[in-house]
Amino acid sequence: MRFKIVSFLPLFVITAIVMTAPDAGGARQASPAAERTEAEAVGASIAHPANWTVERERYTFDGTYGFTLWRPEPGSSQDHGGIPAVRVALSDGMRPSEVEDEVRQMIAYYEKLEVGRETVSVGAERHKGVAVGPIPGSTPATRVYVPVGNRVYQIDVYSEAPGEEGLGADDRELLRTLHFEQPSRSVASLGLPRANAPEALYPAGGEEPDSLGRGWTSSSANEESGYSVSGTGETRIAEDCWRADPGFWVQVQHGRTANSNPDDNIPTGWTRIGVPNFWGQYTHGNLGYGRCNEPYYANDKFAVDYLMDLWDPVWSPFDCGRVTFAGRNVTHKDYGIFVSIKACNDKYVSLTGHFRALRSGLNKGDVVDRDTLLGYAGKSGGGRIPVGPVHFHQAFYRYPKENPDGSPYGGQGLQIIRHYYVGTAAQRRDLRVRSHVYEYRRVRPDYGIYCRESLTCGEGYKISN
Repeated sequence: MRFKIVSFLPLFVITAIVMTAPDAGGARQASPAAERTEAEAVGASIAHPANWTVERERYTFDGTYGFTLWRPEPGSSQDHGGIPAVRVALSDGMRPSEVEDEVRQMIAYYEKLEVGRETVSVGAERHKGVAVGPIPGSTPATRVYVPVGNRVYQIDVYSEAPGEEGLGADDRELLRTLHFEQPSRSVASLGLPRANAPEALYPAGGEEPDSLGRGWTSSSANEESGYSVSGTGETRIAEDCWRADPGFWVQVQHGRTANSNPDDNIPTGWTRIGVPNFWGQYTHGNLGYGRCNEPYYANDKFAVDYLMDLWDPVWSPFDCGRVTFAGRNVTHKDYGIFVSIKACNDKYVSLTGHFRALRSGLNKGDVVDRDTLLGYAGKSGGGRIPVGPVHFHQAFYRYPKENPDGSPYGGQGLQIIRHYYVGTAAQRRDLRVRSHVYEYRRVRPDYGIYCRESLTCGEGYKISN
């Protein structure tokens, strides 16, 4: 059997050579087109299908450093596809004697979930590993701690779909293809920043734009619209999702200067009617994220992607709330830099992802309102799996739980139908809808038609931008 070897070099240069694979210790034989990926600072390699994508991390996460393999997702959009398969990381901050205590703490924290443990065999050398999980997040994972000599490896094996949490036969065979050896260089020698260090989250000197001069600000909005945080009129809908109280408003940042990028083929200040989400209205449910009430997942069925230009300002969706997470993490790696906020009604939580950078000084625990700038639009995400053009992802959850770092999971997917001052706001001529409010239930997409305020466009709709 022959494998392509992908080496992780200091400057992230990839070279390939061909060699004979070592004995996989009884593992399922890889296809002829298989690859073996290794990282010299990690001291680990793994065999995987050739069509999986390798993400070489540019940061360290909580004292760990490694690489992630992403599997293609059948039927997904060309620009929005793939799910993480496995992350192989070296833990600089843990010693073999500390593994048992770490596992016990994790199981205790998630005591209300079905998080368990088992002993597994890892690698051709049959190292004894401790598997614990599922660990919740946007893609739940079973975490395997493997002591090798005086080192500890942290291997996250991600669930492929709801109901498939835990280690299946294929996952165990994947673990058996791992091979460990002494790292040829230290992680410190790579000079990588911590994932949530200020230099990795906030704009570099002189890079932060003048937010008041870039697009919409709340001072230009129709103050009659207002917000509600009561949530008393919410209703349960199909698949155990919920629809927010129609009086509950959130804001989205498009306006008269939206889409100012001359290369996006949209005139400045104009938008396509019925296409606030560039995959189509509420289509995250069709992109493999159609979850309403999965206990281990971030339930994103009614998430929306809003097209932006790079460095466009992104504001708090809530008029009153508190930041529960701001930065990057491993459990929600596919969102890149993201911010989650708990609204003041203590029911609803937002997640806004794919930031280019956060606003300098934004931190967990900050109190926010409609005038709070969260950060700047970008396309950060999980490695080389594309997230499409510059946009921000926005999802809302009802009564989610929190990971130890404050990132949300579980709860119920929440459909919020009134988005305040969204650039693609549209309304029927015979309906009385407050200006600058987009009401999702009342709009049928009419692709390819551009509209602007006071213009009537297609199917009797009028845009408010």
